[in-house]
Amino acid sequence: MISGPYDRSQQHAQSATSGFWQRLFPVNRDIAMTSMVVIWAGYLLFAVMFLFLTRSAISAMILFDYLMFIGLALVATWVLYRAILTVGAGGVSAGIALLTLPAMALALLISILGFRIVDDTGIFAGNFQFFANLAPASTRWPDFLVATFVHYLVLAGWGGIYLAFSHARATQAEMVRSRQLDQSTRESELRALRYQLNPHFVFNALNSVSSLIIDRKNSQAEQLVEDLADFMRVVLKEGSEHMIGLEQEIDQQVRYLQIEQVRFPDRLTYDVQIDENVRGWKIPALIIQPLIENAIKHGVASSSDPVRISISAQRDGPRLRLTVMNDGQIKRDLTMDRETGTGLTNIRERLSAVYGHEAALTTGNSIDGMAVASVIVPDDSRALQLS
Repeated sequence: MISGPYDRSQQHAQSATSGFWQRLFPVNRDIAMTSMVVIWAGYLLFAVMFLFLTRSAISAMILFDYLMFIGLALVATWVLYRAILTVGAGGVSAGIALLTLPAMALALLISILGFRIVDDTGIFAGNFQFFANLAPASTRWPDFLVATFVHYLVLAGWGGIYLAFSHARATQAEMVRSRQLDQSTRESELRALRYQLNPHFVFNALNSVSSLIIDRKNSQAEQLVEDLADFMRVVLKEGSEHMIGLEQEIDQQVRYLQIEQVRFPDRLTYDVQIDENVRGWKIPALIIQPLIENAIKHGVASSSDPVRISISAQRDGPRLRLTVMNDGQIKRDLTMDRETGTGLTNIRERLSAVYGHEAALTTGNSIDGMAVASVIVPDDSRALQLS
């Protein structure tokens, strides 16, 4: 019963404290505060070492006066910080401009305040007169000018450090935004390519059903529609994923081949070979679907002879080679290019979106009279980052 109100009051106090510092340092608070404290703490350490090496008297009052002076210097540095924020829209060049005359004016102010705390023999002399009047006639002007120059160097050094770290942080944030935009663009591209693939597949599947109906194989057509419905449910589910297991992809294509065997019971056979050392490899979902469709369309449907389709997966150096082969030859003519272009172009664009230049699609004819198409991909760790 006590902890509740106490926690709320503690949270309110923390929020108020955070709000106070947020108002003082609205941008890059950690960089500004840390760099100010570090650079003026170094100044204080140097001053104390100077007193020690010159055998000047060091007392609690002297240290207190130094701390007072450092506090005033921090306030002047904060003024420079807010000035940099005011011209922040002008970029780094505008910030650098503030490190000239405005910084010199603040350095002069710091020196004047310092000489109100330190006597006229110099800020490191050790003979302090708190709030003593600045007497220009008795002040050693060379000491005053040297002190002003030192303070200017400190302010300019702080400004350079702050601008450098702020620019680095802004650049890093811009790179993160750029990567996120690039990732979003790639994901949109992949979704568009998958949406392009699904109608392409449905068109070919409906052709299969239409062929059975024309041949008056109504029972087979009905069975094919049911199988296609089950197949499409799995396709839509797996198609929503960017990467799936190699075995999962091949099992899906085998299911498609089993459906097509209803249409070509005497002319379609297939076999699958997967090397043990590539099991578990991650690949883009439905990446070889167009290759299987082309093998059916141009290998089986266009021939009256029995056709064998082979699917193999094996390691090719550091990459995976996923190959689809079928009896027949790839004819290099314009008609064939138009008929197979959509599926092959889809594969190439998806490979480029996922792997960049690390993946490839090759097509050709083997010496034993088979059409060969191979998808070559690196390990999924080389894939471009996708959510």
